[in-house]
Amino acid sequence: MRTKIALLEDIPVGKARIVSIPGGEEIALFNIEGKILALSNECPHDGGPLGEGTIEDCKVTCPWHGWEFNIATGACTNVEGEEAKRYDIEIENGEIFLVTKT
Repeated sequence: MRTKIALLEDIPVGKARIVSIPGGEEIALFNIEGKILALSNECPHDGGPLGEGTIEDCKVTCPWHGWEFNIATGACTNVEGEEAKRYDIEIENGEIFLVTKT
């Protein structure tokens, strides 16, 4: 199933946008060199907003306690074994869709 969640033009390169998805959860959409990637907006450590974190290369640093995540994989790069939830998305005609299993 696909659900439209944002427009590509609303996420500049090197920036993130927080969007709500069905069920009320928030995800962070990141534009990394023109590629859109999606993670849970909630840091697994203490719930910090990853979409408000510092983005460098393909990593985001949680603004609350400094946990750093690879945006492409969700893996925490400074705390072994931790990860942020990833989401599958598709882009079509400038629209970003969340892809979920039915």
